[in-house]
Amino acid sequence: MKTAALAIIAMLTPLMAGAALSQVQLDGSVVKLAAGSDAASEIVLTSIARKQIIGEIAATATIEPDAGAVAHITSRIPARVVKLVANLGEHVRAGQTLVILSSEELGRAKAEYLKTKSLEEIAQQNLRREEELYAKKIAPMKDVLDARAARDTALAQLKAARETLRLLIPPGELERLTWSENGKALSDFPLTSPIDGTLVKRDLTIGTMVDREDDPLVVMNLDQVWVIAAIFEHDLAGVRDGESASITVEAYPGRTFKGKVTYVGNEIDRTNRTVQARIEVPNPDHALKPGMFAHAVIEVSEARRVLVAPETAIFDVGSEKIAFVAAGNGEYTARRVQLGAAAGGFVEVLSGLREGERVVSRGGLVLKTLLTRGTAS
Repeated sequence: MKTAALAIIAMLTPLMAGAALSQVQLDGSVVKLAAGSDAASEIVLTSIARKQIIGEIAATATIEPDAGAVAHITSRIPARVVKLVANLGEHVRAGQTLVILSSEELGRAKAEYLKTKSLEEIAQQNLRREEELYAKKIAPMKDVLDARAARDTALAQLKAARETLRLLIPPGELERLTWSENGKALSDFPLTSPIDGTLVKRDLTIGTMVDREDDPLVVMNLDQVWVIAAIFEHDLAGVRDGESASITVEAYPGRTFKGKVTYVGNEIDRTNRTVQARIEVPNPDHALKPGMFAHAVIEVSEARRVLVAPETAIFDVGSEKIAFVAAGNGEYTARRVQLGAAAGGFVEVLSGLREGERVVSRGGLVLKTLLTRGTAS
C-alpha cells in the first residue's frame, strides 16, 4: 500500500485516542480519511433503497419435547415397588406395564368391593325368592319388605365400595375384578404407560415407597420435538404460522433439520425484547435431544418491499450494528442501525438509515478500526 495504516491515523484528529471500546460514542461519530490515501481509494458507496425481498429470520433456540408427547406417571395411592418391568431407555407401547406396585389400601378397597358385590347378589336373590313365595301366598308381605330393605342396604354399600375403588383403578379393570385376580394378590397393581415412547426416567428401586406427589416415571416420545426460538421484536412482522424453518445444532455439524412454525407467542419478554415461536420438527432418529441449544432460520415466504442495505455495509462494533454514512469531504458518520430479515446479500433496515443515503459497502473495515481505536470525532 502507498500509505501505511499508521500514516492514515496520523492524518486524523485524535480527539478520543486510547479510549476503550465501551467508552466510544458510536452513534454520530465521524471518521475522516485523507483525500488520495489508499484507504479512501478503496471505499465503495451504495445508496440505501427499497427492495422486494423474501428473507430469512435467524434466532437462537432450544430443543424441547412435544408437550403432548410426555407422560409423567405416578401412583394414585401410597404403594411399595415389588417388581421393575421396563428398563430405563426402553421403547414402550401405550398400555405396557412399567412397574408392579403393592398397596394395602388398594387391597382393602378391592376386598370391600368384592364382599359388598357378593352380599348384594345374595340380597337380590333373597328378595326374588321372597317375592315368589309371596306371590304363591306362602310368605307374608313383611318378609318381602325386609328382603327389599336388605337388598337396598347391600346395594348402597356396593355403590359406595365401587366409587372408592373407581378412584384407584381404571373402569375396565373394575369390571373384570374377581377374587382370584388370576393368581395375583389383590394389593398388586401395575403402572402402565399412557403413550408410545421411551422410558427416560425410572427413579425407583424394589421396596421403595411411591406416593401421589412423587414423579418416578417419565415416558417421552421424541419422534417430533419442539424448537423454541427467541424472535426479536423487530422481526415479528415476518413470522407466520406455517413458515418453513431450518434448524442446526452444534452436535451435528453440516446437518440441517427441517420444520414449520406452529405458534408465535403473544407476550414479549421485557428483558431481551423477544417473543417465543414454536417450530415443530420431525425427529425420527431422536438425534435432537431436549435441552440442546440450536440455531433456527425461519424462511419468510411473504415478499415485502422494504428498506435494505448491503450486508457488507453492516459492521459489528461491540454489541451494536453500525453502518458508515458518507458525509462528504472524506468524512463518514457512524450510524447505529436496527436490522430485520436478510436475503440475497441484502438486509432489511428497520431504523438508523434513510432512503437515498449512501453507505460504505466496501472498504469500511479501516473505518471500523479507526472508530474503535477512538480516532473518530
